[in-house]
Amino acid sequence: MTGATGATGLHARTVPLEYGPDALEFDGSPTVLFDRPGLTLVGWGTALLVEAANAGAVLAAIGCDDAVRRPGSGVLALGALPFLDTMAGHLIVPRFSMGIGRDPDGTTHRWATAVGPSDVPLPETDELFDSVIWQYGVVPDDAAPRDVSVTELETPLPSEDYTDLVARTVAAMQTPDAALQKVVLSRSITVALSGPLSLSLVLRRMRAHEPNCTIFSMPVPDGTFFGASPEPLVARQGPNVSCHPLAGTIARGTTARRDADAQRWLARSVKDHHEHRFVVEDIAAVLTPLCATLTVPAEPSLVTFRSVAHLGTRIEGQLMGKTSVLELVRQLHPTPAVGGTPRDVALAAITEGEPVRRDYWAGPVGWVDAAGNGEWVIGIRSARLHDDTQSVTVQAGAGVVADSVPEHEGAETNVKLATVLESLVPGGSARLR
Repeated sequence: MTGATGATGLHARTVPLEYGPDALEFDGSPTVLFDRPGLTLVGWGTALLVEAANAGAVLAAIGCDDAVRRPGSGVLALGALPFLDTMAGHLIVPRFSMGIGRDPDGTTHRWATAVGPSDVPLPETDELFDSVIWQYGVVPDDAAPRDVSVTELETPLPSEDYTDLVARTVAAMQTPDAALQKVVLSRSITVALSGPLSLSLVLRRMRAHEPNCTIFSMPVPDGTFFGASPEPLVARQGPNVSCHPLAGTIARGTTARRDADAQRWLARSVKDHHEHRFVVEDIAAVLTPLCATLTVPAEPSLVTFRSVAHLGTRIEGQLMGKTSVLELVRQLHPTPAVGGTPRDVALAAITEGEPVRRDYWAGPVGWVDAAGNGEWVIGIRSARLHDDTQSVTVQAGAGVVADSVPEHEGAETNVKLATVLESLVPGGSARLR
């Protein structure tokens, strides 16, 4: 059996697997990786490169024999999309992929998918399993460099200049006729390393450091975009849609008492609640016309990670129609969590204030299937490994409102930059001081 054929000239097959390796136990880096608690998708090779705006129609035209029929099975397109001109970005349909799904009761399901030319038979189950497992090593490659150090750190916007930018922005927002209500301003650093970075090692470290985040690695022009995103943008499975925006941040304390004090301060912070509400109201305004029901909690909850705590609100709804996850991404992105409000005014402030384009930082990262289901996170707590594998660009931002304290926002970006740097090179964040 070769699988159903489609207008793309491709066909696909998904089969269940009885066992398989952990998705991050590989010698080299996969082509695409999306790994969050409960679902892992990892793929190798490129059967097709498709523009995001056309991905739904293209995937629907690829016939697929899917014997698994779980979220994340079947033929998928995965990738990272740019912060601006998002739907003009491209997604990858992997040649081979493996999925691992975990039910709430702890049951684990594994599957593999092959995509290929419709005139070439697809592998049978055992052959497909072998094709996928061939991509892995039994253990990580011990020959790969393990210990690299930071040799140079450059930034187009030093911390003091970033603080000045925030101060000017706050002053403008405090004028009586100000249109801008919130804007996320970011700064980037580029780190030169003493040797090639072992990306697979960094991804494992990220997962160990941030087990509740989504670990991702996606190819982009001139490198690989990877990270540990704490923030889901939108997920859709059938009629069910959910978002979990995070806005309002504080560094975790170094002792239990200091940590409790920090979280208590965030929970009571009028400024952070104000900043967070902009995001929630914006998402609710987009989803309300699309949903038969929509649940929006009146108050946020605390969401904690290794180095920071956020205010978060989980929004859930039932779609009235068959709006695809990519259409939801198009309408939602960029939320005020990474852009600002009003959107056009905030994007203009970002373009004027930030010295370099964001490219993929804070853009959507995720996957979509032929039925329009999928999951997308925001590409923050992230970095781009350049093609030379010895230089990495890291970026971080902070939400600015009229009552922001510039020094606090500058300190917040340093905490976020340090979190990523420590995963890249343990001890490397000392260069930020």
